[in-house]
Amino acid sequence: MNGRLLYRDGQLVGGLGIGRDITERKRFEQQLQMFSKALDAANDSVVITDLAGKILYANLATQRVLGRSPAVLINQSAEVFYPNAAQSGWLIEQAQRGGWSGQVVCQRASGETFTALASVGPVCNEDNQLTAVSLIYRDITQLEQIKAELAAKNLELERASRMKSEFLANMSHELRTPMTSILGFSSLLEQQIFGPLNERQHLYVRQILQSGEHLLSLINEVLDLSKIEAGQMILNVAPVAVAGVCQNALSMISAQAAAKEISIESDIEADLPHLKGDELRIRQMLLNLLSNAVKFSERGQPIGLVAKQVKGQIHLAVWDRGIGIASEQQSLLFQPFQQLDSSLSRRHEGTGLGLALTYKLSKLHGGDVSVVSRLGEGSCFTIYLPIGGLSEAQSRLQQIETGDRAIINNSLAMPPAGNWTGEVLLVEDHPVNAMLLEHMLKYWGYKTHHVLNGQIALDWLQDHRPTLILMDIHLPKTDGIEITRQIRQNPVWQNIPIVAMTALVMAGDRDRCLAAGMQGYLSKPINSAELVSVLAKYTWQTPA
Repeated sequence: MNGRLLYRDGQLVGGLGIGRDITERKRFEQQLQMFSKALDAANDSVVITDLAGKILYANLATQRVLGRSPAVLINQSAEVFYPNAAQSGWLIEQAQRGGWSGQVVCQRASGETFTALASVGPVCNEDNQLTAVSLIYRDITQLEQIKAELAAKNLELERASRMKSEFLANMSHELRTPMTSILGFSSLLEQQIFGPLNERQHLYVRQILQSGEHLLSLINEVLDLSKIEAGQMILNVAPVAVAGVCQNALSMISAQAAAKEISIESDIEADLPHLKGDELRIRQMLLNLLSNAVKFSERGQPIGLVAKQVKGQIHLAVWDRGIGIASEQQSLLFQPFQQLDSSLSRRHEGTGLGLALTYKLSKLHGGDVSVVSRLGEGSCFTIYLPIGGLSEAQSRLQQIETGDRAIINNSLAMPPAGNWTGEVLLVEDHPVNAMLLEHMLKYWGYKTHHVLNGQIALDWLQDHRPTLILMDIHLPKTDGIEITRQIRQNPVWQNIPIVAMTALVMAGDRDRCLAAGMQGYLSKPINSAELVSVLAKYTWQTPA
């Protein structure tokens, strides 16, 4: 409201009052105040300039981000924000073209430079005419530092993962190489093919062989878990006869159960459909559960296996009437290296990896594992596997080295009479393992020649032509893969079969051997049955 008195010749003659409705203006003012408070409360610096770059407005965050007071900045050029003055003109030009966002280098009043995320855009009037430019700055120095730290940590994790894989490969070699001698020689002694043993000697040798096989299974469990965690476990997916796998697993566990007078009950549903999965790994899961059932059951108690189809899944349940598991401990069951009785006086040996492997293998198959248990009453573990398996996009094929999980069979049955022939070159730097292989081959009637490294092998081949070369991969100076490549470069030696012997079992080892020109692959400890298979393929002659 505006009002005034009206005078004429000094005399009051009236009054004038003017009233204007400013409700809309007040609303706009309140909105402007609200927008101004919102901008001042923002963490990012917000600046508005005219088209020439002169600063018209700056919010309070500009003081924190750019180190300059908003009051001081008014009417200054936005060039003060950058160590390179030309940066201001370029950003205003980008705003006039429709806007831009990206990283720029800014500077504070102190001269300190920092990396900022800048967003620029046009400001138009009511007639949609460009009148000003908005510039928003966010200090991302800390974010960039975090990204750099994360990148460094990722590099360190990759390095640690690579070192872990190398360590596992080396440890695999160092552990599995002597296992060849332990299992091989104890098996030869147990068979008494080079002389009889008395009853006590036979008992001792049998215990050595069983302990060696147990140690090998522990080594394999550690390697399997490491492969899964490293993403190197690849399933060999094919149709699996569920009933056959169940019967095979029960047969393999029967001796262990008989030793404790444990009876095994089975309820395998008739006409179960074929399951799409990795037969070797499904059997491994069942054996883990059955072995635990035997281990944690008292002498004479029964265990059982139930296999049935439920909707689109196969359920494989293993139950026992053993010690059971307390409910508060069940969450630990599928964690690696967890033994619920971890005291020094615990009754049951093991690494605590069997259930963790079963859980992870079931997940690789697109399934799951559950447990129902009561302390003192027994347990029931159930594996759930989808009948259709994983989709083709999820599953990949892998050639599995059957020697990794096969029962060690070093029975030296003689080949068919007259079928074996030839000389075998052994390239092996471990003299004890070489002695074992020489004795086995000589027992079968083969002539053998042993060398300790690849260079001696190349020199010997100059004057000899063996029927077969058994090549260790881990050799001093030059490894077996490189020696194989050199042999294949000589036309005279190209047709000599070369079979790898290695304790390396990580993903890709087999492929590298075959790519170098080898025909086969034997995983240590050497399985006698697999060695016979190699000899049959490359050295046996069909009688005329």
